[in-house]
Amino acid sequence: MSAGGGRVGIKDVAEAAGVSITTVSHALSGKGRLPDTTRERVARIARELGYRPDPAARSLAIGRSGLVATMVSAPGSVPIAFTEIDYYVALMNAATRTAVARGFSLVVAPSTAGAETWDRLPLDGVIVIDPTDGDETLPVLRSRGLAMVFVGRDPHGDPADIVVQNDRRAATHDVLEHLVDTGSQRPAILTLRTFESFTEECLQAAAAWGDERGVPTFTHVGDVDPTADTGSLRRVAETFLERPERPDGVFCLYERLAAELLTAAAARRLRVPEDLRIVTISEAGLSASTSPPLTTLDLEQAQLGQTAASLLADLLDGRPARSILDVPTRLTVRASTGEPDVTPRRRGRP
Repeated sequence: MSAGGGRVGIKDVAEAAGVSITTVSHALSGKGRLPDTTRERVARIARELGYRPDPAARSLAIGRSGLVATMVSAPGSVPIAFTEIDYYVALMNAATRTAVARGFSLVVAPSTAGAETWDRLPLDGVIVIDPTDGDETLPVLRSRGLAMVFVGRDPHGDPADIVVQNDRRAATHDVLEHLVDTGSQRPAILTLRTFESFTEECLQAAAAWGDERGVPTFTHVGDVDPTADTGSLRRVAETFLERPERPDGVFCLYERLAAELLTAAAARRLRVPEDLRIVTISEAGLSASTSPPLTTLDLEQAQLGQTAASLLADLLDGRPARSILDVPTRLTVRASTGEPDVTPRRRGRP
């Protein structure tokens, strides 16, 4: 406490240490040219006095609000109920914990936030999740000159963008290898009409894998977007199963669609996994409770969120930051591909 019994301020620390207020400021912020012994002594005295920086004063001093945001990108005004999707919840929770630990407050913006919202918020930076072709807010954010980190590549981004994502090529190869290893001879990719780089890169990786292995791969793109209702997803699954040469293995890029594929297969008396092996993305928390349980590719969303928030904090603290494109994935094998629960492959950085 200060001599007057109030909050200990930087002036109190300066008087106790016998140095100037500027010296205390530089010592505690890591700035200026001070001997290490001076920094250590000032820091020790500050701790002993119980000094805590005033967040508002610190923001004014460094010209920042201390506020960052996460946003889930969407084309046009398409709403995304991301608080109901495990993938987004885990990613944002991890980003929030990391941001707070680095001294920033984090707000979660709704997917329908318009340009006026972004103009009004006193932000220092933004984490853009799954940047989407046709999202009108991205140019607005870029025009403000905010620090930005992207979870997934912006289809119309800048080569200098800081991007965090999985090694999508390696992950897709792992899934297709698993399907073949468990008996599939005609693997396929089943997806929906999307506007982001994840689907594009998975499809490219599947084509490359097919060329390398000499195994024909099929692609089926349902003509609905990922926010479609259950009935629309069921029709996509039914159409997929009506192909003249029905694949016997499928990497389904959306978990809700994979659940409908199970239902459509059962209606046609197709056995899973004997007649159809299914792998999907772990995103909505459905796979362990379907019948049979679905084999999943886990994108390690918590690590994506933690890494993105850490890189954003680095940018705001003036530290170097680089894209990280090899966040690991994990394949959890369940009954939909015919094996017990195991974790046979993990790709990316340890």
